[in-house]
Amino acid sequence: MAPAQAAPLPAIAPAVVPAVLPQRTAQLSVTIVTLQTSDKTAADAAALDVNAYENAVSSASAYWSTMSAGRISMRVDKVMAGFKTTASSSDDFTVIMNTVAQEIGWTPSTSNVLVLAVPRTDVIVYGTTGNLGAGAETGQTSGLVLLPSPSNFTSPVTAHEFGHVLGLGHANALQCTDGAADSTLAGTDFTDPACTTRFYGDRLDLMGISQWSTPQLNSVLYEYGGFGTGNEIRNAGTAGAPMSITLTPWAGTGVNRAAKFQDPLTGEWYYLQYKAPVGYDAATAVNGNQGVEILKGGLEQGTSLVIAPSTMPFLGYYASNLAWQPGQTFTTAGGTRVTVNSVSAASATVTVTGGNVPPPGVADLMDAKAAQFGLGTGFGGYGISRDGGWYHMYQGGAVIWTPANGAVVSHGAIRSVWQALGFENGKMGYPTSDEVGGLKDGGVYQMYEGGAIEWSPATGAHESTGAIRGRYSQLGYENGVMGYPTSAETSGLKDGGVYQLYQGGAIEWSPATGAFESKGAIRARHSQLGYENGVMGYPTSGETQGLKGGGVSQTYQGGAIVWSSATGAFESKGAIRGEWQALGAQDGGLAYPTTGEVSGLKDGGVYQMYQGGALVWSPATGAHESTGAIRSRYAQLGYENGAMGYPTGDEVSGLTGGGVMQAYQGGAIVWSPTTGAFESKGAIRSAWLSLGAQDGRLGYPTSGEYAIAGGVAQDFQGGRIVWSPTSGITVTPNGTPAPAPSSPAPTSTAAPTPSPSASPTSSPLSTPSPSASAASSPTGTATPSPTAATTGTATPKP
Repeated sequence: MAPAQAAPLPAIAPAVVPAVLPQRTAQLSVTIVTLQTSDKTAADAAALDVNAYENAVSSASAYWSTMSAGRISMRVDKVMAGFKTTASSSDDFTVIMNTVAQEIGWTPSTSNVLVLAVPRTDVIVYGTTGNLGAGAETGQTSGLVLLPSPSNFTSPVTAHEFGHVLGLGHANALQCTDGAADSTLAGTDFTDPACTTRFYGDRLDLMGISQWSTPQLNSVLYEYGGFGTGNEIRNAGTAGAPMSITLTPWAGTGVNRAAKFQDPLTGEWYYLQYKAPVGYDAATAVNGNQGVEILKGGLEQGTSLVIAPSTMPFLGYYASNLAWQPGQTFTTAGGTRVTVNSVSAASATVTVTGGNVPPPGVADLMDAKAAQFGLGTGFGGYGISRDGGWYHMYQGGAVIWTPANGAVVSHGAIRSVWQALGFENGKMGYPTSDEVGGLKDGGVYQMYEGGAIEWSPATGAHESTGAIRGRYSQLGYENGVMGYPTSAETSGLKDGGVYQLYQGGAIEWSPATGAFESKGAIRARHSQLGYENGVMGYPTSGETQGLKGGGVSQTYQGGAIVWSSATGAFESKGAIRGEWQALGAQDGGLAYPTTGEVSGLKDGGVYQMYQGGALVWSPATGAHESTGAIRSRYAQLGYENGAMGYPTGDEVSGLTGGGVMQAYQGGAIVWSPTTGAFESKGAIRSAWLSLGAQDGRLGYPTSGEYAIAGGVAQDFQGGRIVWSPTSGITVTPNGTPAPAPSSPAPTSTAAPTPSPSASPTSSPLSTPSPSASAASSPTGTATPSPTAATTGTATPKP
């Protein structure tokens, strides 16, 4: 066994081998030529150890003499060291072989081999680097070999390349990404499209992947190449009734130590050999590679395929579990079974049973199950499925039997869905139970390795699997709010998401969020916002009920959607959501949202209406509440488009006499129970503040600013402040005559003048009629497609 190191790449056999090879007797005359290629120096060529190549040929001779029962050997008759060639070491192996053969006048004859060595660590084969050697046959006992600089691989690779000279292809492995136990060869491909040839995959054979040892040639190539004496492999004929076969170590010397049989359905021949750590197999037939090896011919003439207990792809170069162990059963593509009964140091025993004959008692179990469910009379033969499974068709469906689950029924609409999903090789796997009826509204379900398939008269049959099924279970299956599934799972959503529709809505899943339900009015709003492709993304929780006034909320990647019977469902997200939560969310003064976010305001602003007012946001000011009488005055002043601009803080209460103040970009709006709400801004505000604001002698403002002759004035509880461009600020306490205003001062009861882009024209405490969702129960069924594009999506805030 090769120790762990830089992984060796395979030796290459470019030649196409003939259709059949007879027993051959020959002593091959070998010429060794070490090369000074055109791109290398004489010193590079001198570094090629001729003795290493001579020893490698001697080792190969001993190996092939053993394989051929002494009829074939190799002898080095000529050595040419440091031959200067016009070929480059980076040329393809065919160029080097042809060039040097012509330069030295070597021509193939009955039994001669030309071995060439280049001063580099690999050889180029059809443009690929990293190869440890290449061999080509020119006759049944004649050919050429190209080797790189000597290494621990030189002797095994030399023996491997002489195998190509003798007409052999590679020892490969069957690889099936669907885990199929076997696949029939069909011309140049396999009948199972998931199956391919893993080249060099049989590390238990000299003609497989290169390594530091030289394992025994397998029985397929052994027989194909005409090696041995002809009595090493027992011909067991066509498989039929159970047949017991004893195998002795394949690297030993016993007669009939291996066996072959033909599958009666496919006609393919299978070879059985016992790999034990003796002889040439001492280094490799260990642990999971000691046991019964099962092989057949490969897609290319002169190649072999090892069929391991698992045909799934393995990591690395060297497989560690190629042999079948006691208790394991291999089933051919045609249904013939090979059961390994025992393995000892001296032998292994197997039982071969022809296909389409189920194990004892299985047919009776199938018939009994069919009778239990009234499937009628069986017809046709017994079919083979993966992992030792069997099936049999009846007039009303099928019965499936597996060692793990026994006999279960498969019929009707549930079977049709299972078929559409790939039967046992699809995501559902084998059924693990019979159909179970008696569910709500006449429903039926059947359990599978990968989940369940559920059916009802109203919805038909659909799968239920994975994380979506896990959430469906938490919600009470068909007895819960979701009811029965009404569609299969739909994948391909944003970020790898998946959804499935139900009578009560949908369950959505993504790798980042997990699976959560989406239903009723909240789902309808999610739809309007673009589902997972919109600003809300995927749900990150189920619905949370029991909120104030019977409200419901559900969180999403982008925030939440909140519903109440009075307001309907609206999103809550970003900075506006943060401020709403800071103010107590639905339990605070704003209560529930009554609209979605409205964007497109001055300077990129956004607002959202609530039962108790609004939240207003801009990039410069952040999000702040706007409620009550202060909001009414703000509306009269033109909202954000007026002199006050955006609010820069929340309302501040607890002022003198129960007053409240809120700061804005343009000043503040101040309210008290006795005066109402009025703005405070500019030079008049500065003077008022200097006099102690509401705590000073002037008290609260009792009017907004109004124009007078030559200036502007504002009234307060304790007087008036006048500003003019000529005289600046004049404070007039109560009792002092004041000039008549040039225009009347607005009162606190003046009609609101709303901003045309900021708020509806109704009372600032009223709730606009929402256009996004009906104020119905959040458990109503949503109708739009979960992936449909929507309009009316709120522009997100930074």
